[in-house]
Amino acid sequence: MSKIEAAALSCVEEITEIRRRIHRHPEIGRNEIQTSALIREKLAEYGVDKIESPVPTAVVALIHGSLGEGKCVALRADIDALPVTEDTGLPFSSEVPNMMHACGHDMHASMLLGVAKLLCGMRDQFKGTVKLIFQHSEDTLPGGAKELVEKGVLENPKVDAIYAIHLMPDEEIVGKVAMRSGPMTTSVDLYDITVTGRGGHGSEPHKTDDPILAACQMVVDMQQIVARRVDPLETAVMSIGSIHSGDAPNVIPGEVKFGGVSRAYSEEVRETIRQQMFAIAKGMESVSGCNFDVYHYYGYPTAYNDKELVDLAREAVLEELGPGSVVELEKPMGFSEDFAYYRQMGGVPSAFFMVYAGHLGDAVYPLHSAKCAMKEEAMPYGIRTLASVALKYLGA
Repeated sequence: MSKIEAAALSCVEEITEIRRRIHRHPEIGRNEIQTSALIREKLAEYGVDKIESPVPTAVVALIHGSLGEGKCVALRADIDALPVTEDTGLPFSSEVPNMMHACGHDMHASMLLGVAKLLCGMRDQFKGTVKLIFQHSEDTLPGGAKELVEKGVLENPKVDAIYAIHLMPDEEIVGKVAMRSGPMTTSVDLYDITVTGRGGHGSEPHKTDDPILAACQMVVDMQQIVARRVDPLETAVMSIGSIHSGDAPNVIPGEVKFGGVSRAYSEEVRETIRQQMFAIAKGMESVSGCNFDVYHYYGYPTAYNDKELVDLAREAVLEELGPGSVVELEKPMGFSEDFAYYRQMGGVPSAFFMVYAGHLGDAVYPLHSAKCAMKEEAMPYGIRTLASVALKYLGA
């Protein structure tokens, strides 16, 4: 048994209790008051060298190795919950109406606290600094990572590399780490479009500028962006999730509102989609006589894994967790993550991995589901993964 494994297993009971406490009291992004207070309390108890809150509900801690100055590696955990009514049946289910840790952030925060306790007890084995980032508001745009980078979280000391892990439900696997180089998640952009026309009686459509017909034509044309403007070897998604207009079947309304989301793995494809959205809207204005007001909102960029960091992490995890503990992903994940901002805005090499966490209950439910419940047995593996990667990076 390695020193890391022994230390991780020794704190499992405490970390599990912390996880359940956070799970019972979930808090939405930028309102993580109790959660961040608990994190600060535990970090002080463990003896970290410094605790800061760049924004009211985020927590950043430093642990200095006693072997001297060296590089700085950051480890990040998100801590916010979702506006979901829990339906897991867990004995420690959410006690807050319409709020739930449905994405495992309660476990992420608890695991990083486990890493803090472990590394505070291993200062004599590394040089340099470990920066622990307990990040607020990952699931609420514009994302807490963006705000923290703007506040200078990657400075003082300057971060040389940053890692994060995310638990993932699975039919059977618990504790293996999924990784890949290159794109790891998609970008995400939101579109809200208002079509304003000239309404009228349904029996006299020629006297109107029908915004419903114009909106429907644009929805269809938007699908041609991926089909005809994006390289077939690239991946892109353009989905419409809402459309609202009218109150009566015999009245052509004066306005339509609809919204959608686009996702891509490259910034080039992302920009192609954005440009084409505005081009289609301009063309539809000429054809329909309606006005198209397109509001584009940049969401999270693609989380990109630097090969050097992945190679180092793979070696560390295989040494710590043993042969077969790493799953090489052929394809990136389909969701988005604001972890991407640490690299895009801060210019810091980064790597983001998934840790399989099995499932509880009769079936596997995805992240963000009201029934999503993962096994706490995965948490020691997450602690060992983060600790071993940090120590490997610092040359311990």
